[in-house]
Amino acid sequence: MNRAIRTSLMVMTVVAGLAVGAMAQAEGGAAPAPAPLQVQNEITLIHLIKSGGWAMWPLGACSFATILLTLLNFQRVSRSKMVPPAQVAQILGVAASGDAQQVWQASTASETFFTRGLVAGLKQYRAEDPLGSRKKMEEAISETVGREETRYAFYVNFLALLTTMAPMWGLLGTVSGMIGAFSKIGGGGMGKPEMLAKNISEALVCTATGLLIAIAAMGFYFLYRNILNTVIKDAESGYSEILDAMMGQGNATFAEPAAGHTIAHPGTGSML
Repeated sequence: MNRAIRTSLMVMTVVAGLAVGAMAQAEGGAAPAPAPLQVQNEITLIHLIKSGGWAMWPLGACSFATILLTLLNFQRVSRSKMVPPAQVAQILGVAASGDAQQVWQASTASETFFTRGLVAGLKQYRAEDPLGSRKKMEEAISETVGREETRYAFYVNFLALLTTMAPMWGLLGTVSGMIGAFSKIGGGGMGKPEMLAKNISEALVCTATGLLIAIAAMGFYFLYRNILNTVIKDAESGYSEILDAMMGQGNATFAEPAAGHTIAHPGTGSML
């Protein structure tokens, strides 16, 4: 009996010792857990531009040029400005009246894409032979419209140039970033991805930037190119209607001036 009591006391003493040791360790505090890895989730535009490296400078110039050319063409290439419907209707109404002098005055009242071509044709008009002078009038109009189209398409074509240049600069920046990454791999950085992250980021950012600029430039190029083509078609239709009215081939008739009668250019000594 005494032996059993002594055994029980020994077990209780050991358990109590273990409990006291656990309490002392708890009071002393457990070792702090390692802090979680902080990952930067928020990436700003400035951070992306900086990570693109040196190639972002020419890409930035391409971006600025795209915006500038888009605004410039928005101001210049416009159907309402190049071929104003009210102006075309006014000149057509004057042409239907059969007075070539009034047609000249209405055409020279304001200078637009449409009137510059029409004035060039009117300079070839001959009052003594209206029908015979039509071919020369059409040729002069066609030649002038071709020159005007080239002048208006000058800045539109620069958008097509940026469509090609921007991806090329982006590709060059991509190649530069990959060269840096492989150089670090060759220097023993294969097992350290943090050493390659900067160069890989540079390559991807340059590629994405070049493609974004090219997509925007291509979209605006086709937009303004289509507007310019539509303007030329509208102008050609207006020229045909005006010449038909002047030559008496439209709904109105053209009253030919008396023989030997000529029409003087307003403000000049030349004759129409």
